[in-house]
Amino acid sequence: MNVCTPLVSVIIPCLRHADSLGRCLPPLGRQAIDVAYEVIVVDSAADPAVAAVLGQFPFARLVRSDRCLRAGPARNLGVQSARGEYLVFTDADCVVSPDFLAAAYQALAGGCKMVGGPVLNVWPLHPVATMDNLLQFADLAAGRPEGAADYFPSCNLALRRTDFLAVGGFPDVDLPAGEDSALCRRITATSPEGIAYVPGMMIRHQGRRSLTALWRHQFGFGYSRAVLGLFLRRKHIRLGACWVAMPAVMAKRFCYIFGRLCCWHPAGVLRWVLFMPIFVVGLAGWAAGFRVGCKERRGA
Repeated sequence: MNVCTPLVSVIIPCLRHADSLGRCLPPLGRQAIDVAYEVIVVDSAADPAVAAVLGQFPFARLVRSDRCLRAGPARNLGVQSARGEYLVFTDADCVVSPDFLAAAYQALAGGCKMVGGPVLNVWPLHPVATMDNLLQFADLAAGRPEGAADYFPSCNLALRRTDFLAVGGFPDVDLPAGEDSALCRRITATSPEGIAYVPGMMIRHQGRRSLTALWRHQFGFGYSRAVLGLFLRRKHIRLGACWVAMPAVMAKRFCYIFGRLCCWHPAGVLRWVLFMPIFVVGLAGWAAGFRVGCKERRGA
């Protein structure tokens, strides 16, 4: 790892994920990139276990919050301590590929405003983790071609510091998800061109591995999207608040994910069919959260 003044800063929020962090950090210390970079871990809960893990990886720097933070504000705190011109975000429950940083840096240095890449599954044979990842990352399959995009999750997202600061960073919201979509919306509003999907920016994500965790996770995603009004019109909010519309909400999302699967990962269709009951559990959790979020937004 290059130890000169960093040009690239990798920022990882960590909220009581010390075990996952121990799998996340080693690949970040072995990146095939010819410019200096730094790795910053933001401990959002003053967890001694997180500090203990970082003690094994001297290339990573620890930033601690004086209060418990959601992921978005934790990333903003990491940016305050970052020295790089280019910001790369991933999560403690992710494992990056050897060329991850090089692909991100080259795309941004080449003129892109914001970039992201494939999000695969750490446990591809685990049925719940597989469906959890599919529900979250259907747009980010390895088979998707390089080109224009309008959204990336914060576990695989990179942009220049100046562009990040110009839009105010991640929104400071007390929500389980959605801060990445809100940031992407801010970037696309000011720079509709230059948002690119980069296949070389590949990571693997550790999906939830129990039905209860799957439901809660997807509920949070649906809820956050509705409360923030992300990519939604007023009529969507009005209809989404009605329980009788839940089957239609589920059907629409079902068709969307199935279409992406057929287009960019047709080999995964058979596994999707086999794990369909689990997929429906996660889909129902998302729809339930979406309905609650729509009700709250209508009443706001």
